[in-house]
Amino acid sequence: MRRSRLRAVLGALLLTLLTLLGAVPGAAAAPAATTTPAVTTTPAVTTTTLPIQYHTDTAVDPVRRRLYIADRVSGSVVVTDFDGRIVRTLTGLPGAADLVLSPDARTLYVALSLGDAIVALDTATYRTKARHPTGTGAPTGPVRLALVDGTLWFSYGEQWESNLGSLTLGRRPAVRLAHLPPGTWPGPPLLLSSPTVPGLLIAADQHSTGGTVTVYDVTSGAPVLRTTKDNPGGISDVHDLALSPDGQTLFAVSGAPYHHLALRLADLSVEHVYPTGSYPTAVALSPQGTIAAGIDRSYGEDVFLFAPGADAPSQVVDLDPGAAPSLRPHGLIWSPDGTRLFALTGEYLAPLALHVIRP
Repeated sequence: MRRSRLRAVLGALLLTLLTLLGAVPGAAAAPAATTTPAVTTTPAVTTTTLPIQYHTDTAVDPVRRRLYIADRVSGSVVVTDFDGRIVRTLTGLPGAADLVLSPDARTLYVALSLGDAIVALDTATYRTKARHPTGTGAPTGPVRLALVDGTLWFSYGEQWESNLGSLTLGRRPAVRLAHLPPGTWPGPPLLLSSPTVPGLLIAADQHSTGGTVTVYDVTSGAPVLRTTKDNPGGISDVHDLALSPDGQTLFAVSGAPYHHLALRLADLSVEHVYPTGSYPTAVALSPQGTIAAGIDRSYGEDVFLFAPGADAPSQVVDLDPGAAPSLRPHGLIWSPDGTRLFALTGEYLAPLALHVIRP
């Protein structure tokens, strides 16, 4: 009995093994484990070489379907269409450092970091409509701009003498400097604003490992601290800022840690982590909420597209396969309808490239 029982057990085990190997006629092999790929598609990309060698900011004109690209080194702004074709190059803008488009898209404001002024350009004629001096003597050249409820806020200065200034627009424009106590920032901070969060000005340290992010309430005409945090999510010097379409989520990008962070604007706590790689350098959100997360990687994928809250990208982009383009800090921006993503790559003092991505 024991031998027959042993033979029965061994026979059953052998039959099971043969079935798993597909050696028994009529027996279906066990299905192989499958995984759903994280990346489903690769968007089309077209590339244009630009007549500039540096990039500090980009603005999108939804009315004329134009892209404005500022070059601080040459003091110029390149104008292209949404297909990357160069329309015009605007010169005579010393230290063109940052760009802001008026809500009606009729005026382009350019921060002249080497000209101690903010200039207003007519987007129809490209002529200068106004020039607003920001002061003389100590460096007052504006480096970053943000428009909040009819007031242009700007960061300026050098090292711990940096500060915030404001230009009240209207019939009688007025400039005010030194809104903050001396030593508040170790350098002119990045600035961000959005109509979805009226009255708020967001600033971030781009010059030290402190990685401070601060939200000011500026409805009174002076910045009032609303919330601030050093190194939220572990970031250090901030390369880029972006807000979600609903204004509830802030993206702050730093070279490390090696992922893109979404922070709750209310308290700057971590809301979500988007896995990308080394070294995060840019972020942009489409009107539909798609997150474009860019990294400065020598070879391989440069841009990852995520749905809000996703743990894996839906698309990835290698901007120049086989080469080593450097995605510029603050070098991503969407078209107003979300059908195109613009990316800027290039090394210092080498021709820049504009990539038009069609997700």
